[in-house]
Amino acid sequence: MNSKIILGDVQAISELYSYPNIPGSTESLSDTVLHWFKQTLDRDGVSEHVQATVTLENDQVALELIGNDADADITQVIALYSERLPALLQIGQNALNNVIPQLHKVDKWDPENTGQWRFFLPLGQAMARQKSVQFFHYPPIRLLDPMRDYLNDPVPVRWEELLQINGVESEQSSWRYETVVDATPIAAPDDQGSKKVDKTKYKYGLIPIEYFSEYQIELTRLMLNPAPGNLDFTVPVVIYGAHPRSEFEHLFLEGTGQKLGINKTALAKIVPNRKTAVLATNHPYRFYAQAQIDDKHPETGYVGSGQIAPGHMRSAVNLMKDDLAAARWQVRMAADPSLDPQETMTECIEYWQQDAQLKTVCQLTLHQGSLYYPDPNALQFCFKVSMEEAQKICEETSLEVLLDR
Repeated sequence: MNSKIILGDVQAISELYSYPNIPGSTESLSDTVLHWFKQTLDRDGVSEHVQATVTLENDQVALELIGNDADADITQVIALYSERLPALLQIGQNALNNVIPQLHKVDKWDPENTGQWRFFLPLGQAMARQKSVQFFHYPPIRLLDPMRDYLNDPVPVRWEELLQINGVESEQSSWRYETVVDATPIAAPDDQGSKKVDKTKYKYGLIPIEYFSEYQIELTRLMLNPAPGNLDFTVPVVIYGAHPRSEFEHLFLEGTGQKLGINKTALAKIVPNRKTAVLATNHPYRFYAQAQIDDKHPETGYVGSGQIAPGHMRSAVNLMKDDLAAARWQVRMAADPSLDPQETMTECIEYWQQDAQLKTVCQLTLHQGSLYYPDPNALQFCFKVSMEEAQKICEETSLEVLLDR
């Protein structure tokens, strides 16, 4: 199947693709669009079966896709791209036209004048074969500049590992669980969503997610695939963090009597005539903060230090159990969204509370608790303790000794 998708004129596509992604870059607009779409092909697992090119003609940017007509699955994927990519861009255009000017007018666009706020759509993700949707707050600016990758960050990398421990076979497979809907299409520094602010002026830190209700509703609906084999349901949604949880509850659960809390579930009606299982859980970053931040010794106890702060192992393990249960729920509900969401969550919690799982929990805690930024200004990261090294430590050391570290 061949498809030519007219994306829009040069000015519109430049704005929608945050072009140039890195100020001063000489990359062409066509190459920028192709960069992000090739990531989508990778994350949908179809990069070997779909050829993509971007052309510019008469001020119009077009994406051309070529796939095997004999492959029904690829034909369907290309048809979904032809429908969803223009829809995503239109949703973004509406936000650019209607919301961003309003934020400037009321002085809620980059109110601290950091110079680091930029419009940024959730590009480069699975958008045809996704198995779940993840509802977050806003994208850190580094995902756009310099990473140019929505999933190259300690938060999604951490969650990918939790998904794999719960049965997802590889990093590549985990990408299909990680289609992100950020409540706000604004890339900004890490601290902008959690700053202590004047509550009479700012509802959710400095990030104005309450202004993007229409954007959130439309984008969530767009990305919710029907459940495989059961059209009464969509794929599930996992909501990370307190601010997204409050906004999601307001948009989709108001009047239903359902309230969300940490590792609490609900059934929402987001797509007409279908039900969506929903789970609210911790923001994955919370684990890094819990494990590494030491207010008494800030010179060594900070996120990215490469080590778990003294006395923090036990609380980090407890938080890890909660997050592993949430990831297990995500995998199980993606496989069968018609399962009872709260019963499934209870079973997932019980599974990760078993003594038999403690060594695995210990291993993951030591590994992910070793998050390290060799140069914080460069934004590169690694884990100083590998999974293999962590496994050896947990096998050779008493768990009680480890928990008291």
